[in-house]
Amino acid sequence: MLPTSLRKKRAPAAELYLRFMARRYLVFAVVGIALLSLAGRVYWQHDRPELATTEADKPLPSPPVVLTPLPPLYESYHEAELRLPQHQWEQSRPREDEKFLYVAGHSRTCGWGNAMQELLLNAYMAYKSGRSFVFSNYTWNPDGSKYSDYNGKKIPSLIPYSVMIAGPIVGDQFPAGDYTPLAVQRDYFEAMCPNKVIFIREDISEIITFKNSAKEITDGWHDKLAGVEDPCVQTAINSGQIYNFDVFGDPRAMLDIWPELSASPILTHFRWSPLIELAFDTNREFFITPSSAEPSTSHQPHATNAERYTAIPGLMAIHVRRGDFEAHCRFLGSVSADYAAFNALPGLPDRFTPPRSGDPEADAEIHRTHCYPSVPEIVRRVREVRRTAAGRDLRRLHIMTNGDRAYIAELRTALGRDQEWKMITSSRDLALNWEQKYVAQAVDMLVGQRAQVLIGNGVRMP
Repeated sequence: MLPTSLRKKRAPAAELYLRFMARRYLVFAVVGIALLSLAGRVYWQHDRPELATTEADKPLPSPPVVLTPLPPLYESYHEAELRLPQHQWEQSRPREDEKFLYVAGHSRTCGWGNAMQELLLNAYMAYKSGRSFVFSNYTWNPDGSKYSDYNGKKIPSLIPYSVMIAGPIVGDQFPAGDYTPLAVQRDYFEAMCPNKVIFIREDISEIITFKNSAKEITDGWHDKLAGVEDPCVQTAINSGQIYNFDVFGDPRAMLDIWPELSASPILTHFRWSPLIELAFDTNREFFITPSSAEPSTSHQPHATNAERYTAIPGLMAIHVRRGDFEAHCRFLGSVSADYAAFNALPGLPDRFTPPRSGDPEADAEIHRTHCYPSVPEIVRRVREVRRTAAGRDLRRLHIMTNGDRAYIAELRTALGRDQEWKMITSSRDLALNWEQKYVAQAVDMLVGQRAQVLIGNGVRMP
């Protein structure tokens, strides 16, 4: 029979009560079991003995924070400069025999090679004028900061020149019989000379015939200073460099002054600093046969440049500038730049006449091979020089470069495949301490100076 209604039939009250009590006891049971389980767990954790943990169970410590040390500021070198014996700090004004020349508009924010060649000529100008040369610092940033940023890396804003060089330029003695006043540090000059006679570059540059002639510039200042009795002379800082970029970029600029400059104590007694010589000695097995009896450079008794830094038989050095120089070479090519002044001296084997065919792209490509050569072009040039009489018996090759390690590896491999070498090294291979690292270019220059053969870059500044 079908049901006559959709409503459920209501259960009796007694049955409902039993169902309610069953559900209630079930909930109580579940809650009770959970509480007993938790209590047992707490009890067990509290009373059980500690288990030994192994080193592997311990969490790893956080890695230490490694801070890159800041570049050196070379304070001890500056202090040593201030202690030079010619500095008479007890006096308040110059002695009767003291006359100074400070070129306040010296180069700033430029490469070491540019600053170095200017320093040599400024020192020679003071020497020829019979005045104490006032030397300052290599200056990247003159704003008073300790550090500057260069391509994302910190560098010292100032470096005392005595970090890199030694000799009369930075206050050492002139050779016996030369009574030219010794060079002094700028701080001493400022203390002795609160009031100065100030000249501007145009006082001379406007009256000479060939404005890029280093000799005419030097002789003009010599004549100007000869009539000045005041001991305190400097050039105006906003007047700029006496020997500027136009001078150093002109292949004719050094031709007439070179005979006298090269014979002066400014060059004959020029030396590299003990820090640079130590770096060379530390890495000498890259350049000199280990069995050689030659004493270390720092123990050489010779004072003259030629005797102290003799050529190393069998060593070739090549200068391969990379990095930001690519864009600079494009600029130099666009203006058909000649070989720089010091690279156009008589006796140097290579000559270069910038092409001016009327085809800018073709001319720029020819210029590039002299300024920013490719790896195959470098390999070919090394091979050519090695086949000459000057390149006879070359066995070791040093690459002076700021290129990255990948580029150096490519160049080293190509050179090694083309010809057999006992050793090929690069600037990146040198073991340098923290102070030497920031003046490493001077170490390379010492290596290049001593090489039997040096292949440089004639278009760029030395």
